Amino acid sequence: MSQENVEVVRRAWDAWGRGDLDGLLALCTEDVIFGTTHMRDWPEPEYRGHDGFRRFLSEWLEVWEEFEVGADELIPAADGRVVSLFWQRGKGRQSGLSMDVAWGLVTTMRGERIARHEVYDDRAEALKAVGLEE
Repeated sequence: MSQENVEVVRRAWDAWGRGDLDGLLALCTEDVIFGTTHMRDWPEPEYRGHDGFRRFLSEWLEVWEEFEVGADELIPAADGRVVSLFWQRGKGRQSGLSMDVAWGLVTTMRGERIARHEVYDDRAEALKAVGLEE
């Protein structure tokens, strides 16, 4: 099952990289949770359902004049979750400041769909959360 989970997560990254929010959400359960408790100083702990997840993604994209994202590695965990080691780069729309970050994402599946994404601003913490070490 873990290789199938990795493939779903890969398709989700491909959709996000294209800016295809509908395609990304189609891979998620209706009650998907996008958790941000492991992102320092993020104002909301989670976004629920397609509407909440879409709101997070749309608001995130609005900030950037230039934006690109990619996953360096997708790692299946023994319990079926998938860890994505990913990066994001961009240039702030108003500030003009550059962003270049490397983060982790732990994805939990329900059946063949994504039920939860949990973002970590520390890749090592994401790996540790699923019992893996960097």
